[in-house]
Amino acid sequence: MATPHASADERDAAHDETFPEAIDAIRTRRSGHNFDPDERIDDETLEALVRDAALAPSSYNLQPWEFVAVQDEDRLARVVELAYGQEHVREAGTAILVVGHTEAKTADRVFEEWIEAGRMDEASAEQTKAQSVEMYEDERFGRDYAVRNASLAAQSLLLSAHARGLKATPMIGFDAEGMAEFLGLPDDEIPVMLIAVGPSGGPEPERLPRRSVDEVLHRESY
Repeated sequence: MATPHASADERDAAHDETFPEAIDAIRTRRSGHNFDPDERIDDETLEALVRDAALAPSSYNLQPWEFVAVQDEDRLARVVELAYGQEHVREAGTAILVVGHTEAKTADRVFEEWIEAGRMDEASAEQTKAQSVEMYEDERFGRDYAVRNASLAAQSLLLSAHARGLKATPMIGFDAEGMAEFLGLPDDEIPVMLIAVGPSGGPEPERLPRRSVDEVLHRESY
C-alpha cells in the first residue's frame, strides 16, 4: 500500500498492482468519430454491453435505467436527424439511448429483494421505500436522480465497449423531446445519454490536454 507521502507515480503503481487492466481501460478509453461503417456489433455483444452497464451503482439498488438500442438503417437515419446530423451515429451502426426513471417505479420489487436477501427487515424496507418514493415526488429531484444514475450506467457501458475493443461515443447533443417521442418513452422516463457504439475504424487524434489534478482537486473545502 502506498504511503500518504508517496509520489504520484508510486501511488499509481500501487493501485495498478491490484487491477491494472481496469486502470488501463480508464486511462486509454477515448470518445471518437472514426467507426468502421462496414462492421456491426452482434446481438451477443450488445447484450453484454447492457449487462455490464446494468451493474453500475444506484441508490438503494433501484436501477432506474433502461437502454433503447437502434440498429435498423432507416431508424438510425432518424436518430441522426434528431442528433443534429451527427453522421458517426450511422457509421457506428448502433445507437443506444440510456434512459432514466423519474419515478421510483422499481421500488416494490427492489425492496422485496432487500428483505429476501436478509439485508432489511420488512418494517425497515417499507419505511425506506416510502422515503424513496416520497423523494421522487419532487419533480426536480426525480429528474436529477434519473440523470445521475443513468449517467453512471452510461459510463459503465463506455468502459465495457472499450474493454471489448469497440469504440463508444457519448452524446448529449440531441433533441431530447423528439428522441423520447420517436422511441416511445413513457412519460415518467427521460433520455439521458445517446451512445454511438461499433467497431473502430482506426486511430483518433491525440487526446486534447486535460486539467491537472493540482487544478481540479480541492481538499476539505473549495
